[in-house]
Amino acid sequence: MKKRWLCAAAAAVLMAAVLAGCGQKEVSQDFYAMDTAMSIRAYGSHAQDAINQCVQYINALEQDISRTQEGSDLSALNRAEGKPVGLSEQTADVLEQALRLAGETGGCFDPTTAPLSDLWGIGTEHAAVPAQTDIDAALELVGYQSVKLDGTEASLPAGACIDLGGIGKGYAADHVAQLLRDAGVKRAVITLGGNIYVLGEKEDGVPWTVGITDPDNPGDYFATLGVSDTSVVTSGDYERYFEQDGTRYCHIFDPETGWPAQTDLRSVTVVSECSTEADAYTTALFVMGYDRAKAFCEEHGIEAVFVKKDHTVSVTDGLRDSFSLTGSEYTYEE
Repeated sequence: MKKRWLCAAAAAVLMAAVLAGCGQKEVSQDFYAMDTAMSIRAYGSHAQDAINQCVQYINALEQDISRTQEGSDLSALNRAEGKPVGLSEQTADVLEQALRLAGETGGCFDPTTAPLSDLWGIGTEHAAVPAQTDIDAALELVGYQSVKLDGTEASLPAGACIDLGGIGKGYAADHVAQLLRDAGVKRAVITLGGNIYVLGEKEDGVPWTVGITDPDNPGDYFATLGVSDTSVVTSGDYERYFEQDGTRYCHIFDPETGWPAQTDLRSVTVVSECSTEADAYTTALFVMGYDRAKAFCEEHGIEAVFVKKDHTVSVTDGLRDSFSLTGSEYTYEE
C-alpha cells in the first residue's frame, strides 16, 4: 500500500511538472529507490544512456548511505559502538554536508534524530506516543555536535545513530542533474519523491510548471511555480504521520524536544539550485515554525513557500512572480 501511494503521489507531482509537453522525443524511467517512488524524464539523443547512468548512481548512493541496508557505510558506522569507521568519499561528503547544514540551522535539521524515529515508529504499524522517560532517554543520543568526522573517518557515541534520509534525495538530485548535463541533456525533469529538479526550460522557452502538493489532498496540488534549472523540494506533515487523541504526529522531529514538530505549518517548499541544501532547509524551516522560518529565509536568502494550518500561504519575495495559487481552500498572504 505504501509503495502504491508513493507512486501515485509522484505521478501527480510529475504531471504538474510537465503540464506543457515538448516536441523533442521524451525518454523516461520510473523506479523505486531510497524508500520512495522516483522518475526521470529527459529529452535528447543521449537521454536514455544518461538516465541509465543516473539510476545506477542512485542505487550505488543508496548502498552507501542507507542505514538499513547491511554492508552500507552508514550501517557500519551506526553499529560501531563509538569506534572510528572508514567511509567512502561519497558517504563522507554527504555526512559533511549534513553536519554543515545542521550547524547552519542551529540543529533544527539534525541527522542524528534516528533514535527518536525508531522510538516513535511513525510510518510503521507500531506508531504510538511513547513515555516521556523514553523520549528523554532517546534525546541523550541526539545531537549532531557529537559526530566526529575527519576526512573519510567518522565516529559517534555508542548507541547514537545517523540517518541521512533527510538530505540523501537532495544530494542525489544534485548529482543526477550534473550527470545529465555532462551527457549533453539540456532539458529534463527529475522527480525523487518530494524532490524535483528541472533542467533547462520547456521547448517553447518558458519555465517548467511544477505543482506543490496539497497537504489536505496529497494526490493533488494547490499551487504551481514556474521554474528553470533549479530544484523544488517540499516537506510536510502529510507525508508520514499517525493521529492519536485528535493530534497529528508527523515524521519531522524537533531535535530539542524529542517530539514530532508541532508548529503552525503544514508544509514548506524550498526552491534552490542546490537540492542538497533545499532538502535540509525544508525540514529545518518546518521545525522552526512560520515566524522564525521566515526570518531565517530573509537572513540567508532562501526562497520558500509556506502553507500554514489556517490555510494561508506565504511566499518569499523572489517567488512571487512565478507562484500561482490554484486551490480554492487556500488564501494567499500578501
